[in-house]
Amino acid sequence: MAATVANHAVERDGGQPGERSTAHIPFIEKICYGFGDAGGTIVTGLIANFLTFYYTDVFGLAPAIVGILFLSLRIFDAISDPLIGIMADRTSTRWGRFRPYLLWTAIPVGLSCFLTFQSPDLSYDGKVVYAAVTYFLLAFSYSLNNVPYCALITRMTDSAREGVSCQSVRFTMVAIASFCVSVGLPIMVRYLGGADIARGYRDGVAILSLAAVVMFLICFLVVRERVVAADTANVPLKLAIANTLKNDQLRWTFLMTLLLIAIFNTKGGAALYFITYVLNGDATYQAMFFGTATVGGFFGSIIVPFFTRRFDVRTVYIWVNLILVAGHFGAFFVPGGHPMLWLLLVGLCCIVLGCTLPLHFTLIQLADQYGEWKLGMRSSGMSFAFNQFFVKLAWALAGVLISGVLVLVSYKAGAGNQTPLSLAGIRMLSTIIPGLMHLALAFATSRLILNGATIARMTAERGA
Repeated sequence: MAATVANHAVERDGGQPGERSTAHIPFIEKICYGFGDAGGTIVTGLIANFLTFYYTDVFGLAPAIVGILFLSLRIFDAISDPLIGIMADRTSTRWGRFRPYLLWTAIPVGLSCFLTFQSPDLSYDGKVVYAAVTYFLLAFSYSLNNVPYCALITRMTDSAREGVSCQSVRFTMVAIASFCVSVGLPIMVRYLGGADIARGYRDGVAILSLAAVVMFLICFLVVRERVVAADTANVPLKLAIANTLKNDQLRWTFLMTLLLIAIFNTKGGAALYFITYVLNGDATYQAMFFGTATVGGFFGSIIVPFFTRRFDVRTVYIWVNLILVAGHFGAFFVPGGHPMLWLLLVGLCCIVLGCTLPLHFTLIQLADQYGEWKLGMRSSGMSFAFNQFFVKLAWALAGVLISGVLVLVSYKAGAGNQTPLSLAGIRMLSTIIPGLMHLALAFATSRLILNGATIARMTAERGA
């Protein structure tokens, strides 16, 4: 049943022919690996938590235009992301296969992020064009950075335990970066911009974008590619795509990625509306709300290995999502007039939610290894390119969900313009809708066969 890889290429940073790396990865390297996604989290945190609100309430675009903008650019992603994966799989440098992209894309990502949050004095049509161009540049440069970054873990280790450990540290760093964005940006907007909110966003995003560039460079300098991998440089494009799509476990993880990232972006994109209009929170409460959420996510990332040492990753992931289903459905009935109670609920929810990302990306890594075990070829760049497409499709889905609900409930900016219908719609975006997606995510995860027995067999046969 299982196929083996006949020819192995040795990455230039280490590895011996015929050997696989299951060695312990130094903790400092795990931290610096986390810096790579911490930099990416600055970008995705700005998109998820602030960009929709920025476009509608600061830049002055209609919610329907924002939804169309987010969705239309996904057509380009359907072409560009697989091409980025192909290019990454065929890259060969003295630094390795995936690492150099962190160096090459650091400045483009930071610059495009900065430009996206500018507010030039243009006509309405000019603003639409500016938003489309800058968001396109941000999405494309982010893909060039993040597709190889996500594939990098497959060259760091083939050990499931080390993989969970790396992902746990990674998403601990992500939680810290998310805290800096979600708590830091509202504070910077207020103190750097004063009454000029647009200037506050400009200066605050400039600082965060520079931090992202530094983080990408740290990751590039410290992380090493040490796993011996199949040489895919001469594999025909059609075969590489076909083998990726034949991997049924990867196909399920693509759907899971769509659902999970859509949950994060829907909750994040709706949060400012929820805080402002349902909880009547000011800038200080916004910082407290986002801070509580990110601290909860931080602790969730830390405790994941405790559970995966006792149960397989798939089982833990299913139960985490079922708990979140119950929590989100119950939260719908909690009155908005108790802001401190909501901080407690948000903290508890995000501890559980913080467990999802390390589990999720470990399952993607295992599905990538499963493809090599079953089909005889491993194209990690292609695998994570398809995954990245579903990440950005999730961005669009969240944008469409938020914009669509706001249109359906006749949302208009300003506290005085909110109606019982608009408040109910905003509440659903933070509770019922994410709860339904968690239920779908639990079902999709249950369709995976990557349980403890399968992983043990796969590891034994691939190491033979």
